[in-house]
Amino acid sequence: MKKVKKVAKRFFGSNPGTPRSNTPVPNIPPQSTLHTLADSALKTATNPTQNVSVPVSSPQSAKKGEVALDVIEKGLVILDVASEWFGPLKAVTGVLGECIKTYKQVMDNKKDLDKLKNDLTEEVQDLQKQRKKYESSEMEQIFGDLLKELETVSNETVRRLQASNLQQAIQSVRISQEVEQFFKDVSKAYENCKFKVSLISARQTSEILKSLNFDKLKLSMKAFHDAQIGGGKERDSCTPGTRTQIIKDIEEWAERTTDGNMAHWIYGMAGTGKSTIARSVCLSLEKKQLLAATFFCSRQIPECNDCNYIIPTIAYQLAQYSPAFAEVLNKTIQEDPTIISKSASMQLDKLVVTCWDTVFKSQKLGPLTPVVVIDALDECRDISSVLEVLIPAIQKQELLGLKFLFTSRPEYYMHKYLKIDGPLSEGSNVDRMFLHDVEESLVQADIIRFLTCQFEHSELSVSEHNINKLANMSGKLFIFAATIVKFILEKHNPIMAEKRMNRVLDLKSKQEKHQTKGLDELYDTVLEHSFDFEKSLSEEKDTYLMILHAVITVQKPVSPSVISKMLGLQLQEVEEVIRELYSVLYIADSDQAIYTLHASFPDYIRTKGRAKGAFWCNEGLYHTILGKACFKNMMEELKFNICQLPSSFHADKDVPGISDKLRAIDETLRYSCRYWPYHFVWSDMTEEVIKQWKECMEKTSLFWIEVMNLLGSIPEAYDSLQFLLEASGFLLDSKSSQTDFLQTMNNKENKTEIQAKIQAKIAELQQFVAFHAKSPGVERTPHLYLSSLPFWQKDFLGKQNLQKIINLKKCFQQSREMECWPTSSLEAVAISQDGKLIASGHYNGIITIWNVLRGKEVRRINGHNNWVNSVAFSPDGTKIVSGSDDQTVKIWDPATGAQIGKPLKGHSSKVHSVAFSPDGTKILSGSQDKTVRIWNAATGTQIGEPLHGHSNIVYSVTFSPDGTKIVSGSSDKTVRIWDAATGAQIREPLQGHTYDVNSVEFSPDGTHIVSGSDDETVRIWDAATGSQIGEPLQGHSNRVRSVAFSPDGTKIVSGSIDKTVRIWDVATGSQIGEPLQGHGIWVMSVAFSPDGTKIVSGSHDQTVRIWDAATGPHVSEPLQGHSDWVHSVTFSPDGTKIVSGSQDKTVRIWDAATGAQIREPLQGHTDWVKSVAFSPDGTQIVSGSNDHTVRIWDMATGSQIGEPLQGHTYGVWSVAFSPDGTKIVSGSTDKTVRIWDAARASQIGEPLQGHSNRVMSVAFSPDGTKIVSGSNDNTVRIWDAVTGAQIGEPLQGHHNWVRSMAFSPDGTKIVSGSTDNTVRIWNVAAGSQIGESLQGHSHWVISVAFSPDGTKIVSGSDDKTVRIWDAATGAQIGEPLQGHSSLVMSVAFSPDGGRIVSGSYDKTIRVWEVHVDDNSPVAQTDINKLWTLDDDGWVHFPNISYGIVWIPPLFHPLLCRAQNPFLICQQGYTMIDLSECVYGEDWTQCWPQD
Repeated sequence: MKKVKKVAKRFFGSNPGTPRSNTPVPNIPPQSTLHTLADSALKTATNPTQNVSVPVSSPQSAKKGEVALDVIEKGLVILDVASEWFGPLKAVTGVLGECIKTYKQVMDNKKDLDKLKNDLTEEVQDLQKQRKKYESSEMEQIFGDLLKELETVSNETVRRLQASNLQQAIQSVRISQEVEQFFKDVSKAYENCKFKVSLISARQTSEILKSLNFDKLKLSMKAFHDAQIGGGKERDSCTPGTRTQIIKDIEEWAERTTDGNMAHWIYGMAGTGKSTIARSVCLSLEKKQLLAATFFCSRQIPECNDCNYIIPTIAYQLAQYSPAFAEVLNKTIQEDPTIISKSASMQLDKLVVTCWDTVFKSQKLGPLTPVVVIDALDECRDISSVLEVLIPAIQKQELLGLKFLFTSRPEYYMHKYLKIDGPLSEGSNVDRMFLHDVEESLVQADIIRFLTCQFEHSELSVSEHNINKLANMSGKLFIFAATIVKFILEKHNPIMAEKRMNRVLDLKSKQEKHQTKGLDELYDTVLEHSFDFEKSLSEEKDTYLMILHAVITVQKPVSPSVISKMLGLQLQEVEEVIRELYSVLYIADSDQAIYTLHASFPDYIRTKGRAKGAFWCNEGLYHTILGKACFKNMMEELKFNICQLPSSFHADKDVPGISDKLRAIDETLRYSCRYWPYHFVWSDMTEEVIKQWKECMEKTSLFWIEVMNLLGSIPEAYDSLQFLLEASGFLLDSKSSQTDFLQTMNNKENKTEIQAKIQAKIAELQQFVAFHAKSPGVERTPHLYLSSLPFWQKDFLGKQNLQKIINLKKCFQQSREMECWPTSSLEAVAISQDGKLIASGHYNGIITIWNVLRGKEVRRINGHNNWVNSVAFSPDGTKIVSGSDDQTVKIWDPATGAQIGKPLKGHSSKVHSVAFSPDGTKILSGSQDKTVRIWNAATGTQIGEPLHGHSNIVYSVTFSPDGTKIVSGSSDKTVRIWDAATGAQIREPLQGHTYDVNSVEFSPDGTHIVSGSDDETVRIWDAATGSQIGEPLQGHSNRVRSVAFSPDGTKIVSGSIDKTVRIWDVATGSQIGEPLQGHGIWVMSVAFSPDGTKIVSGSHDQTVRIWDAATGPHVSEPLQGHSDWVHSVTFSPDGTKIVSGSQDKTVRIWDAATGAQIREPLQGHTDWVKSVAFSPDGTQIVSGSNDHTVRIWDMATGSQIGEPLQGHTYGVWSVAFSPDGTKIVSGSTDKTVRIWDAARASQIGEPLQGHSNRVMSVAFSPDGTKIVSGSNDNTVRIWDAVTGAQIGEPLQGHHNWVRSMAFSPDGTKIVSGSTDNTVRIWNVAAGSQIGESLQGHSHWVISVAFSPDGTKIVSGSDDKTVRIWDAATGAQIGEPLQGHSSLVMSVAFSPDGGRIVSGSYDKTIRVWEVHVDDNSPVAQTDINKLWTLDDDGWVHFPNISYGIVWIPPLFHPLLCRAQNPFLICQQGYTMIDLSECVYGEDWTQCWPQD
């Protein structure tokens, strides 16, 4: 090889990167051609006279082809000597020859290239001579390795030659580098092969090995990797096909000669397969001539457990590996025979380090770096005495040319001696592999292969599913899998094995001692070895066990510091115990927390009868200890503004230095806050624990929420309280026998009452956490105090301490509505089984997923291309199924929004309903094609034939709770029950409904069926007999679209087109409480939450709403207001009263100063009241209704005057008195305007006709001579009030319906509002538009009016705003008046122009104060008149950009804004006082300072 290197250096010169010439180069033949040429070359090797042709691209390159022939002929000598004795080398060396030929064509220095070729030939010939002397399987392996290396070189070379443009490549510096690398790689391959052959030769001829007296060395032959370890059994290696990547990684490390990491440490807990990996690596390295020595430690074999054997045994094997080393070792022993009895450090220095260094420097070791394998260091006594001298020798590079592979459990002293206390330092000489860090999927695959192999050799047939289940149980622990196999197969009886298999697979079955015997004995041994109880004092034993059991009992891995604080111990004590337990525990580098290495260890130690003696952990005791520690820590550490947040204006994440501030919440306090509920529930519930819990909640519950908020853990807080709520009742019952505390705590209360009180406190805490979770306070912790608490309507621990906050002056809300989420118009809602997610299906094909706790949309799925009519969650919550007008059923992943599989196709029309079976394996669908279909949820295929029977649309389908039956409801007016297995209809249809059946559902126990219908009834049926139970449930005034049972089966909820949600008592059939009102349009879908405390509803009003299903309204006084949309409002001429007309068919009169209702509603209309107006003297009221009539009312008595004014053939949408009060004008959807004699209640003349569409608005001119009307024909028309003739042409300009118009006070102008979103002003005399249209509204303008002085115009719109305009300039005055939560139907000025009244579809009437002069003293000083509310709910003060306080959305619809002195609503209102509210840097003043 030296000759090769010299020639290479001479050939490439001092700058090998510079090309020697610019000679053109032929095209490189493709790889297939190279292989063809290689075959030709092989023929030439046996017949040298045969020519080999090389394809070239030009005459110039032909000449070079001739030169190449010369080169390849010389190179074929290699093939000649190789092919005779190792056939597989033919092809690969043939390809190499072609590569050489190609390189030769582009180089000038052909002579040196030939020299290189000849040197390689000599190397191969020398190898052939050696091979002939020592033919063996070992020799075959060596040449097999050579073949693999040459194949790698040839493949890479061909790839390089084919890459990019060869012409460009040859002109670059790359070609010289490639040629140099090529020869280096080929030379190295042959050199390695030659060295390995020489090793075999030297070993077989060495006289030293034959004569050396090794009896003097203290050897352990049983520590050799291939030694028999008892019963004729060798050590196990890995099952073929397992741990392949790990072994490959170690082999690559071993074969890297340039690797600075001379030691590799594989560590992992007991049973992770370290020794089997080490054995497999030994077998692999041995074949490659890379295994120098091995020592497999073992506690069970005395000589393998004695550290004094390690160095001599390694020295002996090194001598076996290298004859050169044997010579030096023999000489060393002869010179100092006493060395064999010296200390480990002396032996290492003399027998290994010095001898190896001598051989290494003599260059007799060749190019390989052999490996010494020492397995299971932790199983050797006093191993530290070896490590403390061996590791430094490796680190100081005193053993160059020799690598070490160690395996052990992750004991502390291993980390210490291997210099690995944390992440590896740069330049470390030790590499490491933590088996517990290996990706679980890889380990699982290996364990599956292992189990498959084991069971294949038995008589037991095990399915793939069961093998996967066993692998999953094993986690990353091979010994767990091995123990399972041993337990199942140990009796060699297939029947017994089958029984044991089933027992193991039954995860609910408690594992018994004999099932886990091998694993338990392993853990017993580990703990006994770690603790050395025989030498420990009693107090020390207690401390050891306390620490171990606390580590096992904590709910998440924590650092030693947390354990020490929770137990009141010194940190050093804890750290020492953990170090002793590194075989089963480890401290992670990432978070310094203590982890168990496998789930089987906690199972072992928690199971009485498995863990040996004192090792068993009494969980109840330790949950009690840790629970009390949590409460103590919280009471000592929690406080107001714990992180010293400086301002309420900033999000927590934006607070300067927030990371440092959060350190005020140390790890122990974080743990205590997060996990006290779990320890409390699982504690022994002693008197002391419950008293401590009660005290902690009274003193720190609010501060606890603050800390959880700062940590971003509010969802965690909610979930932990839910867990506590669900578990506390059961556990208190089960543990009450252990203590009489619950009976003696208060003699006046029994156990049930105390239990209820505890649960009530937990529920209250959880409810507030849920309320707060929806506020921006989760991102701005100060607003826990400034925003969330003030709006919490219940007494709460700590709330009474608040000061200088927003004050709710009046709050009479009686709605049971808890939340309202704006979205698009929707058809269906569903709630997941855990109650955490809601899915809604929309008209636009979208499925929206909502987080219930946060009240926010978390995902929007665009899947269907038409209406989504139905959605349902799978029982486990991992899937959502949807049915659509696009005729498909689709399945979705709610976590990602991704579609699962392909659409389920088969229906020939719209899919109206879908449902999962109780076990989640099937999907049900009902369609407009009149069929019900069943689908396989996993494959998406239809199961059986469609269920035929309905004669019209199938609107609703669902499974019975046991999955054996199906119920369907149809527009054929019937309910049908089907056998889910056969598809056959069970008995006759259930008949009784008189119109379409829209919704059906089984009761939770499967005995009843509920149905809702277009006949406005809800009916209950006996599922067994099919008979109707009791009378229909009546109350809805329109179609019932959805029904559902409560989880306990005692209630039914229904949603209707009448915009209400109603709750019914199943036993009595009576309605429970008042209807749940809030939706503005049809309620399309309803459902109970899984715990039965909430109802979710979805509506065409584009909202999802959540209602309190458990509690009734909380009101301090009866409230009055319209129960439906408010269509019309106006002031009385003297401004003291307001009159309103509503969709609830009533006219009501209100005190304009206080908002109080005056007398009872004016009733008589049989349909919506669309318009109301006062007579000029204020003594009468006129109203127009959808019942086609106009009615006149006596203001003083509220009674109707005379008979209704009849004549219109459709609804009357607008009415008005003439200025003298003698006439009334009305406009109707019958397209006419009519004039009536107010005194005689008779029509005057013929209807005024001319409009081609509905007349939406009418008014008299101030002088009474004209009438103006606006219509859906997009025009405004003026009429002569005396003759009824139209005056002039229609006023045209609006390009959509004219919904409202009014005369100016002087009668010269008309203002109109239209669904084209504009307001326009017209000149009455000229009949033309004045100026540009007034633009600003983003939706229809429904109502307009002039101010009394004619300088302003007010408009109300479908965009929910009221706007004021300058009548002269058309400019908008100020900001829009916002507060209504639905379209504004009517607006009017007060007679003095200082107020505006508005009525809305949100069922409210608002009065607005209009401050014309912004410099007025009130406007300057009273902050309650200056605040504004933005779209996100933040209150803003003038000149302050940050939000002052946040108002929950639930309060917005009924919130009196700054301009509202009051609002009128049946559900009440909320008025706030901000005069003392602190904010910004003063926010901390809201809490009393210590």
